Amino acid sequence: MKRFFIKSDFSKNTLILVSGTIAAQAIPLALHPFLRHIYTPEDFGAMAVFLSIFSMVTIVSALRYEATIVLPKENNEAANILALTFIISFLFNILMMLVLLLFKTPIVEFIGLPLKYVNFIFILPITSFLFSLYQSINYWLIRQKAFKASSINKIVRRTVEGATQLTLGLLKIPGGLFVGDFFGNFSNVISGVRQLFKNNFSLNTITKSEIVLVLKRYIDYPKYNVIPTLLSSAASFLPFLFINKFYSTEMVGYIDLSKMVLSIPLIFISATISQVLFQQITEKKHNLISIKNDLLNVFYLLIAIISIEAIVLFLFGDELFKLIFGDKYILSSSFSKILIFSFSLNFITSTFSTIYITFNKIKINSIWQVAYFASICSLLFFTKIELIDFIKIYVCIEIIMSLINCLMLFSIVKKYETKMINPTT
Repeated sequence: MKRFFIKSDFSKNTLILVSGTIAAQAIPLALHPFLRHIYTPEDFGAMAVFLSIFSMVTIVSALRYEATIVLPKENNEAANILALTFIISFLFNILMMLVLLLFKTPIVEFIGLPLKYVNFIFILPITSFLFSLYQSINYWLIRQKAFKASSINKIVRRTVEGATQLTLGLLKIPGGLFVGDFFGNFSNVISGVRQLFKNNFSLNTITKSEIVLVLKRYIDYPKYNVIPTLLSSAASFLPFLFINKFYSTEMVGYIDLSKMVLSIPLIFISATISQVLFQQITEKKHNLISIKNDLLNVFYLLIAIISIEAIVLFLFGDELFKLIFGDKYILSSSFSKILIFSFSLNFITSTFSTIYITFNKIKINSIWQVAYFASICSLLFFTKIELIDFIKIYVCIEIIMSLINCLMLFSIVKKYETKMINPTT
């Protein structure tokens, strides 16, 4: 454990990325108490609904090709995948803009977005395209082990986003949360493109024939993974859309704060470790090296973090929410004490989720994603009960599905490790 966390490349790369992530997320977290006083719970509820849809859309914007950028041995092949993702994302978001222009009213009515926020829905395709571009760029940076560059980009994005939201809020300009998110993504792309060319990317390696070749070579990702991943992403946010539609946008605002607080380990640790782990275990897989110790040490670290968060929440949660966010958000503390159980398991599974990509097990992952979506949809049968009971049922479903996911990941790793010991099996 000591050698792994102190002397390994993994710990060095993780430290760089974690430091950048903490610096980047410290900005919105520091501003959040002020933003919660400037904007209403309804504003945050509407933004949560917007981000729920945004997250589902960006999952499939590049048809999942962006996840394969780390996999090829040669940079030329990876560069052509990167170009392919740009083309697909552009076409996808143009199509989405046309759909919104033609069917704005029924879409808005379906998701239950308050009318005063209606026009901000047209930001969605533009922001989705920008985010998708940066996702592909970030996978290239991971491939190149350019974790410092990735960290800098995160800081740039959060600084611009937070400054815009705060400024527009103080000026009482409507939609400040939406506009701030847009400018944050825009600045992220500008910074990312600059880092891209600093880290071994060249346009000279990109050709039409190579783009067609990688389109076919990695066709399993859109073929087997796009719809299941979309369903899985939708399942993550459907409960909040259900609450918005069957309870109130204001309640979504309170739950969104709970979600944000509980997601802090996910923001700081899970996504960061997952990116470094993805690069490291992919490299070890190419060289047929065991990954068991790497995964176990990360698992122990995650358990320690979860335990600390749970203790703090149950002992001091009410006081902290009241002190930082104000008396009206004390309800968010109550929601957090229920949601923490599902968030903890998600914290673990999301960290190790890249195992499916590394070992090309997207089909089995897709089956789980479809099952997860179906289980979340069953919440529609419970929309006439009290909100607190609805949340408890949602958490139970999340726990069951996360445990199944853990078992699947364990099975993949165990099979690989057995092959290391007995190559002929």
